[in-house]
Amino acid sequence: MAHKRHTMNDLSSSMTLFSDKRDFTTDHFKWFSIKKFVYLAFTFASSSSNFDIFSKVYENVRLFDFIVCEVTIGMPYMCMDFFIKQYTRRVDFNHHLNPLLKGITYGILLQSALWTLLHAGDLADSIRFLGSSLLSEPSWTVCRNKELNISCLPSKEIIMQCREDNHNLTNFKNTPAHLNYLISFTAMEKNVLTTRFFASFVIWLFNFFCTAVMDDTLIKIFKMAFLCRFYSTLVVMILLLCFSKYNPFTYFAQILDISSPPSYTVAMDHVTYAYGIGFVGVYDFGTMSPYTMVDNAVVIFTLIFTLSAFARSLIIKILHVVLTSCVEIEISITPHYLLFAILPFSTEFFYAHKLYVVYIYVNVMLATMAYLALLTLSMSKLLHSEFRSVKNLYIVGILCFWGFVFSVPITVQSTVSKSSLQGLIYGIKVSVLYLGGFKVAIVMWMYGVGRFSTDIHYWLGFKPTKFWSMCWMFLPVVLFSFSINRIVILITQKKDIAEILAASLWIAFSALVVTIIQIKTVVKYLVRNNISKAFTSSSKYGPPDSDDRKQRRTYNETIRLRQCIHNCNVLDDSFDCNHLPLLHKTRSRLSSSSGSNPSIKNIFEAENKKRHSDIVEAFE
Repeated sequence: MAHKRHTMNDLSSSMTLFSDKRDFTTDHFKWFSIKKFVYLAFTFASSSSNFDIFSKVYENVRLFDFIVCEVTIGMPYMCMDFFIKQYTRRVDFNHHLNPLLKGITYGILLQSALWTLLHAGDLADSIRFLGSSLLSEPSWTVCRNKELNISCLPSKEIIMQCREDNHNLTNFKNTPAHLNYLISFTAMEKNVLTTRFFASFVIWLFNFFCTAVMDDTLIKIFKMAFLCRFYSTLVVMILLLCFSKYNPFTYFAQILDISSPPSYTVAMDHVTYAYGIGFVGVYDFGTMSPYTMVDNAVVIFTLIFTLSAFARSLIIKILHVVLTSCVEIEISITPHYLLFAILPFSTEFFYAHKLYVVYIYVNVMLATMAYLALLTLSMSKLLHSEFRSVKNLYIVGILCFWGFVFSVPITVQSTVSKSSLQGLIYGIKVSVLYLGGFKVAIVMWMYGVGRFSTDIHYWLGFKPTKFWSMCWMFLPVVLFSFSINRIVILITQKKDIAEILAASLWIAFSALVVTIIQIKTVVKYLVRNNISKAFTSSSKYGPPDSDDRKQRRTYNETIRLRQCIHNCNVLDDSFDCNHLPLLHKTRSRLSSSSGSNPSIKNIFEAENKKRHSDIVEAFE
């Protein structure tokens, strides 16, 4: 292993390594940093888009397909991305790894910025609905508007009809939940728009103060959000399984059913959100050990994230089954419609309905607040690496200001036309796939899987297995294939012109930005008559410390397999055995026992004693 220790630099994303790596305690090396990684990765994966994955309420995502995608695509990508950030101690590793990564990085920054804006809207809506849930009669239970000319039955009447006659199902379009959704998100009411704008302002103001705190404090916030969501999900799931009249094993069978049609394309979307493919990804902000065992950390995160997602999907499945026993849903369901129309109304059919609705919106609110803070801080660190003269705090303030400014047209657009908003989301799904594919291709095909594996061997002391190497080798092809498949679906299966236009414009705009920056980078090296440097890594790529980079350039991974003449393993680059040389020990003993002129007899006795002790030590 590389035997070094690090010290933090508060204003920079880089870190210098100094003394001995063995000074790290075992607990810190194995668990303390891995727990921090789990908090950060779980925060990044817990967007509102991943609130429900396996329930099959609005889309068919087989658990088997999701696990295959996350194991073969998500885990290798996150392992690669996070290791390079730990290895270089920079979020802007494109500077020295390969100049062509600069355009890809700016394209990724665009996707992350738009994704942040969209989730800020979900957070504003969650706050509004959480406040409404605290009223004695929430807005989704009362038919309060007759201007839309929609027949509506209050929730109490629907529940009474269902209890009297289970076969008499009410159409969901005639429920107050559907009416409330139309008023809140499609009708241009001044009160609704004013409330949404005010909620957006509060969100970005709070996001600024939350992001401006110390990095360690922010990670503690992520930890609290993780624990609250985990334990609340556990409690609600136990309540539903113990006090629901429906058989829970039926829901398990439906979620685990592999006989349904394959869903790799849809499962890939959720894997993309969870593992940061095409986004800024997870960065530790210089708070973790740079020698974290990334593969172990990613596997632990995968287990925790999959189990928690399964538990939430089970809760949503039970709520949906109880609702559909009384209400007939014939309308197309989107994730937004599920969160703000179906789920709140389904809680009314339970005795402790306040508990369930508060759980839903507090869970979404905590996840999205932490998610926004993580994305904002990661983007600010990335921009700060490009504009060193601007303080990171100012960049955070600028991002939050423009975030609020652009939230206004997105809020109006989501009210006027849902198709355009869905088109933007679809455009992001395509863009992140080809950006992630180009990123992996540059790292694994230009820099090389072999050199990357050697970096891991040098830095962490173990060589990646064939599984990781094979996944890294074929990952660009897989990501490009999914991206092309998405484009084919957009052309052949989408019918809404507004959605197609919005998706196409965003895909073209993202590709244009990346292309312009890439051409500019190549031209810069072409003018210098050094075009080959545009496709190779710099000598400065690697650890921040120059001595570490020198050792890496002279490092040979076969050195760990060499043996000295006494058949003991070589422990470091100085070729010392795990015991002192035999001749050195003999001379020291002879000089101490018989002076500077030992006799032949003394030499013979000293050698016999040493050989005896060697055998004893070997067996000990």
